[in-house]
Amino acid sequence: MHKHFNREDRIALGALKRAGFSQSEIGAQLGFHRSTVERELKRNQKPRGGYHALNADVQARERRVHAKKQYRKIDAVLGQCIASRLNPLTSPEVVAHEMDIHHQTIYNWMYRERIDLLPQLPQRGRKRRRYGSKRAKKQGWTKLVRNIHDRPESLLSWEGDTVKGSTKTQLLTHVERTSLYTHVDLIPNGTADVVPATLKQVPLEGVITYDRGSEFALWQMIERDTNALVFFADAHSPWQRGKNENTNGRLRRVYPKGFDFDTITQKQLDRVVHVMNHTPRKSLEWRTPADVYKELCCISS
Repeated sequence: MHKHFNREDRIALGALKRAGFSQSEIGAQLGFHRSTVERELKRNQKPRGGYHALNADVQARERRVHAKKQYRKIDAVLGQCIASRLNPLTSPEVVAHEMDIHHQTIYNWMYRERIDLLPQLPQRGRKRRRYGSKRAKKQGWTKLVRNIHDRPESLLSWEGDTVKGSTKTQLLTHVERTSLYTHVDLIPNGTADVVPATLKQVPLEGVITYDRGSEFALWQMIERDTNALVFFADAHSPWQRGKNENTNGRLRRVYPKGFDFDTITQKQLDRVVHVMNHTPRKSLEWRTPADVYKELCCISS
């Protein structure tokens, strides 16, 4: 295996050289070929001659830094383009795909040279939430709901949920499972009558899957006012609505926990959702949710 001199090796080399050992003997002692020892002595000697371990180590490190620069794909110009493209809804993977480089190259560049851009990363350093096993609360209205395990295959299948803020105003989110197309509404509160009233304005077709939150208790009204069948995931099982959980996480990049949704309008929210629906996604083979959803709608019509 190829081996490079490190600081400890250089200290030992200097000591052996001062003790009068030959290059072959030094190489044998340190596990290097004599030609490797010769190159080390020539490359990293002091300007006026002679070999000093600490000075040699500094020279080697500086040479290595400059040698790497010519092979790095991200120069000042490309770095500026990447910085301008990154935002909480546009991950390094998306930018890497657009610029034909590996996403890990962008991550390495950010951690090495642009740590100021780290807040633009999707998770912002947050750890994934762990869900423990909790006993489900008894809710009378859930006894008659349709269970997710009985959900039929449907061309249009939605997952829905609410996103809470610091005030009563919340987001009602729906994401289509195949296309990841997202629809989000501002709602004044999370009471059960608000959800069907909201969906009555923009009815969804196909199948909708919710969690067992009380805001969806009037699910029969939702079915009455839309062309959709409503199903419910098991209690405390958010992974059964993974697409919606992921979508809510993406929204949290723009509207973090504790955000006051009273400070934004539906029009401002629509702009954010428009970006989400028109950003290429890796899981869609770099197509946009809007394009895939349009195709699904054409097939179903």
